[in-house]
Amino acid sequence: MKRPAIKMYGPLCLIAGLVFLTGCDQIQNLLGLGSKKQEASQQQAPVVPAAPVTPVSPVVVAKSTPVAQEPLPGDALVRIGDWTLTQQEFNDRLDLLKQQLAGMKQSFKESDAKVRSYVLDQLVRQELLVREAQDSGAGDSQSIKDSVRDFRRTLMVQEVVSRLTRNVAATESDARAYYDAHKSDLTTPVTWNVSEIVAPDEATAKTILVQVLQGGDFAQLARSQSKASDAAVGGKIKPFVTGEAPFEAMQTAIANLGPGDVSGVFKGPQGYYIVKVDSKTGGVLKPFTDYKDQIIYFLTQQKQQEVMLKHLNELAEKYKPEYNKTLIDQVVGQPSQTGR
Repeated sequence: MKRPAIKMYGPLCLIAGLVFLTGCDQIQNLLGLGSKKQEASQQQAPVVPAAPVTPVSPVVVAKSTPVAQEPLPGDALVRIGDWTLTQQEFNDRLDLLKQQLAGMKQSFKESDAKVRSYVLDQLVRQELLVREAQDSGAGDSQSIKDSVRDFRRTLMVQEVVSRLTRNVAATESDARAYYDAHKSDLTTPVTWNVSEIVAPDEATAKTILVQVLQGGDFAQLARSQSKASDAAVGGKIKPFVTGEAPFEAMQTAIANLGPGDVSGVFKGPQGYYIVKVDSKTGGVLKPFTDYKDQIIYFLTQQKQQEVMLKHLNELAEKYKPEYNKTLIDQVVGQPSQTGR
């Protein structure tokens, strides 16, 4: 009889076992994870004598069939007591390990004979240690029981969520509708680079504006006639995006101006202002194709969340959780989102 495999822990346990039994460098080389730079440095480095290290002996599977057991099934690679590792299970473990390493941005040469042999040895060693833990009682500790219980609950929840949401997904039409409705949000913000001249009164400001409109150099006029602290640098102020001008009247004054345009005179915090738009960048809406995949992913997550919230509300009505509100207020400090 075969013990059910915990698929999600399999690759992690195997990786941990590989590192524990062989060391990081050895397993990186064996699985093809070592970098070319490391390989080159190892080839060029001088050989330094080191203390001999006793290698881990490969697992030897007995060729003779135990008297008390039936012959090994034809699809079984190895058997230990009531545990059997079939060819399909071995290939499944290789696939899971490959997926796990892919998430770590690593390559995995599952077709390499040395790698396959090594993985087989580690799976057998893992089972040997598991059996020892069972026989010695180490597997009966409360912490392990609690971890198994919590892991089982996690798997159950993941399975329920998967069943509820597996057919819930946004379409390209959904994404297109979202794109059309949110073009202003998807447009890159405009960054303004402007210069200012600040005069003490409106009459002075209008006189300066006439000089500007007649071809006067804005920066030079700012240096000679502006009373603002930035006069020395030609009136240039710190760049800002739309909506974040130093004050609202300035944003209004430049709203419809393009690069090189000059505003009229308007009142501000320090006096009367004239503003020139030196340049403006941004304000670009990328095509739908640039956003399509991101929007579909976002809308899919949103749809699945809505399905889950609706289902959770139905479950709350069905099972009717009972809350100790007084104690919860003391422990939590604020209302939760679970319907109490």
